[in-house]
Amino acid sequence: MRATAESTVVLRPQELRLKRRANSDAWQIHYKIGSHKKWFRVSSKTKDLKEAKQVAEDLFHEARVLDKRGLSIISKKFKAVAETVSNRFKEQVKAKTGKKSFADYFRAIDNYLIPFFGNHNIDNITPALIAEFHQWRTEQVGYELKASTQNNHNAALNSVFDYAIEKGWMTHSQRPSLKNTGEATSARGIFSTDELIELQKFIQKWSANGRSSITRNLRELLGLYVTFIACTGVRPGTETKELKWKHIQFIQKPNMRIIHITLPQGKRGSRELVARNELWPLLDKLRDLQDEFKRMTLEELVASKSNKHLFRTRDGKIPYNLVNAFGDCLREAGMDKGDKDGRPRSLYSLRHYYATQRVLEGMSFGLLAKQMGTSILMIERHYSHLKPLMVAEQLAGDIPSDKTAEAEEIRRYMNPSPVRADVMNLVGITTGVYLPLVEQNLRATKELKEELNKALISTD
Repeated sequence: MRATAESTVVLRPQELRLKRRANSDAWQIHYKIGSHKKWFRVSSKTKDLKEAKQVAEDLFHEARVLDKRGLSIISKKFKAVAETVSNRFKEQVKAKTGKKSFADYFRAIDNYLIPFFGNHNIDNITPALIAEFHQWRTEQVGYELKASTQNNHNAALNSVFDYAIEKGWMTHSQRPSLKNTGEATSARGIFSTDELIELQKFIQKWSANGRSSITRNLRELLGLYVTFIACTGVRPGTETKELKWKHIQFIQKPNMRIIHITLPQGKRGSRELVARNELWPLLDKLRDLQDEFKRMTLEELVASKSNKHLFRTRDGKIPYNLVNAFGDCLREAGMDKGDKDGRPRSLYSLRHYYATQRVLEGMSFGLLAKQMGTSILMIERHYSHLKPLMVAEQLAGDIPSDKTAEAEEIRRYMNPSPVRADVMNLVGITTGVYLPLVEQNLRATKELKEELNKALISTD
C-alpha cells in the first residue's frame, strides 16, 4: 500500500534520515558526511522500514570510509555530467552571456569527450585513460591537433571535472592532470616482442593467484585480450566492446585458412580486417571460456553466427573496460615506468606494436592503413623511420650490428628471430597451444613432405 502522507524517520540527527513521500512505495535515504554541507539522497529500493534502516546505515558507514580516504561518495557516468555542462555552455552562447570560447568547449564535449569517456565513471578518469584519449583523438582526425585546440579541449574537460567536484561526484584528488601534446606527435610507449612474452608469462601466474574467482576470471580474459590486440592491431575498447562471434568468419584459401573479422564499431562505423591463422588457438580459448559453447567446435561456433560477445569472462560477464586491469598488470609486472625512453605504455601500445611488426615484416603503408582503419598519413607519420633498407635486412634474418639510431630502433622492437614468428609466439604463450605447420601454411607442409620423401629415397 502506498503512503498517503510524507513520513520522516531520523536515524542520526543532522546526519542520516529516511523519508518517504506521499504516494511513494520506497524509502529514500538522506545523509550528510563530514565537511560536506549538502545532503546526499538515494533510494533504499525497499518499502520495508526495518530493511531501509539497515540499507541506510550500511550506506552511511561506507560513505564515511570513502570520505576519509578522500574519495567521492557518489559517482556519476561521465556522459550525464558532461551533457549538463555542455547544455550550460550552449545556453550561455545562445544568450550571448558567455565567452566566445564556450562554443569551442561544448563542441569538444559533444564531439570528443562524451564519445570517448561517456560510459566511464567521472571519478575513474585515470592518467592512463587520458593518454588513450589523446591517441584516439589523433586517430579520429588523422593528425595531432594544434596546441590551441588541445587547450580548448582541456578547458572543456576541466569544466566537467569542476561541476562533478561541485556536486560531490568526484574529489579534487581524483582529478587527473591534463597536458597538451601539440608539440609532441608521438608519446606512445612501445613493447618489444620479448617484453610482451614476459608480460604474458606474468599474466598466467597473476591470473592463477587472484584472490577471488571474479579477479581470476578478469585477469584470464585480460591475457587473451592483450594478445588479441597485439596480433590484430584493433583499437582497444572502441572496436572490441561490441565484437561478437557473428562478426568472425573463416575463409579457406589454397595455402591457409583466413580469419576475417568485421568490427561493428570503428571510428567511422564498421570496418573489416584479416587476421593471421595463428590466431586460431586464441579464438578457441575464448570459446572454451564460455559454458554454452564448450560442446561446440570453433568452426561450429563461427558458423552459428552467435550474437554473444567475444570477450566475456568464465561467469559470462562482459567487463566494463580493461584499462584499469591492464594498468594494475603493468604495475605488478614492473612495467609501469614506461619503455626505454620513459614513455608510458597503455593498451594502445599493443596496437602500436602490431603496426611496427607489420612494417618490419614488409607490409606496405597503404595495406597497413587499410588493415588498421586509419589514414596513410598517420602510418607515415609514426612509422616512416623504419626504412626499406632496415626492413630488407630484417627479412633476411639479420639485425644490423652497427650502433646507429636506426639499428637501435629495430632492436627495441625485435627478437633475433624472424618477425613473422611474433604472432605464433604470443598466441602460444597465451593459450599453451601452437598450430601445427599444416595449419600455419599448407604449401610449406607439402614442400617439407616432398623434401623428406626425397631424402628417404636417396638413403635407400
